[in-house]
Amino acid sequence: MANKLGIIDEEALNIYTDGSSFPNKKRAAGVGIWFVWVNDEGNEETEGYAPPGWESATIDEMEIKACAIAVHEATRIFENLSSFKRILIFSDSNYVVNNYFSAINVWPKTKWLKANKMPVANIELWKELKKKVSKCPIRVDIEWVKAHKKNLHNREADKLAKKSASLPLNNPISVSETTRKWSARKTKRGCIQMLGQETCIRIISRKFINKVKTNEYRYEIIDSSDKNFMDIDFIYCKTNFSRNKCFKVLFNTDQSTPYIIEVIEELDPADYKY
Repeated sequence: MANKLGIIDEEALNIYTDGSSFPNKKRAAGVGIWFVWVNDEGNEETEGYAPPGWESATIDEMEIKACAIAVHEATRIFENLSSFKRILIFSDSNYVVNNYFSAINVWPKTKWLKANKMPVANIELWKELKKKVSKCPIRVDIEWVKAHKKNLHNREADKLAKKSASLPLNNPISVSETTRKWSARKTKRGCIQMLGQETCIRIISRKFINKVKTNEYRYEIIDSSDKNFMDIDFIYCKTNFSRNKCFKVLFNTDQSTPYIIEVIEELDPADYKY
């Protein structure tokens, strides 16, 4: 069924979800949930939900969290949930839509490790979503919807996500040690190629991943002769580095698993700050 508001499945409980994260507000983040269904009289009904937000979270974290909360709230709000054929979640996050099947059916069997034996990103949030879906009495499907355009249902979810983020009462989704970056560029995962090169980096943040006993670092290139000078990316290393430290390092050659294979020397930040 399609109308001026957007596409819905008349036999399903349709849920439009959205996440928000605002870097200028110390990554205050939130989720928006917009329920749409057709009642016994054939009329469309809607209901919105915007829980208190989080002090800090990425947009990917919020998009997964939105789906988990949507399923949980569906089971709480709708007493006769089994009267619907399924729950159909509409998300504008390609990250969530593209990884949902793996999170429900594949990664639990691989102990949340990818084929290269590195951990899946956002494991705990995917586990939470998996748990909610498993407990749900009806099937849960997820489809992609274009963000904030003509679909007014999606726009309502977006408004609710921003409202949620405006009241960040919950603790950060994940805890990491972080410091202010030097570069004005945005972090872009995978922007720095792994070519086995030596380069100079500065550690911006560190998050320990207990599943594989390694650290995920967000770092910036501080070597002005490097073509990726000032770019910001993520990389793994078992060695514990403190934030705001600078190092000359050797990268591996596996783009799917960026890794520091050797720390050549520690550098003086005063020699590199730009």
